[in-house]
Amino acid sequence: MTPPLRQIAEHIRENDNFLVLSHVSPDGDALGSMLAMGELLAALGKRVTLFNESGIPHRFEWLAPKREILTQLPAEEPDTIIVLDCGGPERTGQIIKPWMEAKTVINIDHHLGNPLFGNLNWVEQRASSVGEMVGMLARALDVPLVGLLGEYVYLALISDTGDFCFNNTRPETLEMAAEILRLGLLPGPFHEQKQSTGTLSQLQMRGTVLHQARLHADGRISLIAFTRELFERTGTGPEDTEGLVNTVLYVRGVQVAISLREEKEGIKFSLRSKGSTNVQAVAARFGGGGHRNAAGGNLIMDMERAKETMVRAVTEELDRP
Repeated sequence: MTPPLRQIAEHIRENDNFLVLSHVSPDGDALGSMLAMGELLAALGKRVTLFNESGIPHRFEWLAPKREILTQLPAEEPDTIIVLDCGGPERTGQIIKPWMEAKTVINIDHHLGNPLFGNLNWVEQRASSVGEMVGMLARALDVPLVGLLGEYVYLALISDTGDFCFNNTRPETLEMAAEILRLGLLPGPFHEQKQSTGTLSQLQMRGTVLHQARLHADGRISLIAFTRELFERTGTGPEDTEGLVNTVLYVRGVQVAISLREEKEGIKFSLRSKGSTNVQAVAARFGGGGHRNAAGGNLIMDMERAKETMVRAVTEELDRP
């Protein structure tokens, strides 16, 4: 059987008009891989449109991508839809659903439990990021990881590996990063731009949340919570919460960190863990998904009940023999 990477490379060579998308509310991997795929297809002379129902988050506006990311479907229908970093078809949003059912879909992902919803599926759970997979595809198509293509792949690499600190950092990941640096990317200015996006309001909001952090299960679980009232009072929003769950994971003795964010309907939860603790199994109990050490999902309940529910579920996972 032809490997998925080769099948996808052959399909790209043989077709012309592509729509590329990632999951709604894109993080660094979703956005980086989407922009990188756009540059890759353009380098091959293909017609390409980028789409994300929720658009580009404010914290990534420093990228100033030269290709517009549409939030509505284009007038011209594509031949192929390339879906990146989506653990399931529902992560693509509502607007794209009719086309997802009618077009050829290429599913490129690295999440545990991906249901293989595409016509062509490449799910590489060992990959640090989908951006790394796009880099592998670029190599297969003889396109160098230079310029914006390399920059966007690098963004995906550092985003999903915690700047190469998480266990998903493989030798192959670092080799790809080194390749991008050899081709001209300067990491100092890149990281300075990426980090210089905060505001004083964001800092104060995050300080309040950290002050209210709590430990559970004999110090093995840390928990932080973001309420809508806090967002309104501080003039911040959901995207200002990015990464804070990792901060409380590294409290001494903590094995799992829980972040709860109040939304219009219910609670968005994010889980992070150290070592072999499988938070993806916890998230799956509530219809969520992700990776062994990073997962999330949604709960239709109020904040206090969500705290009790998640602490109980994580404790049960930690106590498993």
